[in-house]
Amino acid sequence: MPRAGGSYVKAALRKFAPYTPGLQPAEEEGWVKLNTNESPWPPSPRVIQALRSGVGENLRLYPDPLSRGARSAIARHHGVGEDQVALGNGADELIELCFRAFTGKGQAVALLQPTYPVYEPVAAVHECRVSRHPYTADHTLPESFAADEAPLKFVANPNSPTGTWLDRQAVLEVVNGSSGVVALDEAYVDFAPEERTDLIRNGHENLLAIRTFSKSYALAGMRLGYALGTPELIAALNLVKDSYNVNRLGAVAAVAAIEDGEYHDALVEFVLQQRKALTAGLRARGFEVLPSAANFVFCRPPASHRAADMAAALSERQVLVRHYQQEPVSGWLRITVGTSEQHEALLRTLEEIVR
Repeated sequence: MPRAGGSYVKAALRKFAPYTPGLQPAEEEGWVKLNTNESPWPPSPRVIQALRSGVGENLRLYPDPLSRGARSAIARHHGVGEDQVALGNGADELIELCFRAFTGKGQAVALLQPTYPVYEPVAAVHECRVSRHPYTADHTLPESFAADEAPLKFVANPNSPTGTWLDRQAVLEVVNGSSGVVALDEAYVDFAPEERTDLIRNGHENLLAIRTFSKSYALAGMRLGYALGTPELIAALNLVKDSYNVNRLGAVAAVAAIEDGEYHDALVEFVLQQRKALTAGLRARGFEVLPSAANFVFCRPPASHRAADMAAALSERQVLVRHYQQEPVSGWLRITVGTSEQHEALLRTLEEIVR
């Protein structure tokens, strides 16, 4: 006789709370969409042209399982060997591959708090213990984090959702103090003062850097990410990945995007300028805004307004920002850096709400 619904699910997932992505309206027209950290610009024209050229009869064939053309282009860009690059279906797949390769059921993963909300649900799927380490009040690392003996640690830098950034010495102390793998999630690093691929080139054998094409390359819809590390760590990721995890068009887009450095740099500079303007506009309206090293800002509304209520009121007026329910960030909003027109619409709507 069939069992009651839900009893087929493994015990670890019966109270499972999956990651909730930012809202994607069914009809995009009319919305000011500043909730999912997408690019304010379209992809490089060279990417569009490459994709058009890539659409043909060869789509009937499976892609190269190791995406060697894209790996080669990424390796040249970062000055590392091709065997130091792994490709993924977005950075999120590479995060999941870290769990497959470096930790397992009953083992620990060390996380900072607050941090990217994807890590904990993936840990639950893999039945890992989560060792939590709250950031200090000034958003620096607690001493306990480097000392944690977990076989896998994640450091989002710049952090999500706060946008705060750790300098080279802070990252180096975690890498040198850790006995397991340190996965440095650099999804937003192109908007930060520095990146940490120098540590990869210097041969730190327990460091893996994770990147995405979704933000500074404007390819969120393609679902492309990559990891950099020693050949041994990259081989471990390839050992546990799906056979054809990056499709033919994705690999084509990756090559065209990373080779158009001029367009990429212009996009990043535009975001930096708009980030400064958005920060000033919010502060002028009484918001507390953390210094950001990402393509978003993290802000707290004036004391007389709740973040959840403000996010809801904005949504009613077709302006989307991100609000997280869980502590310690429930009183804050994360707002994507967009165009000046989008910012004007946001600030104008905020004035209607806060007055």
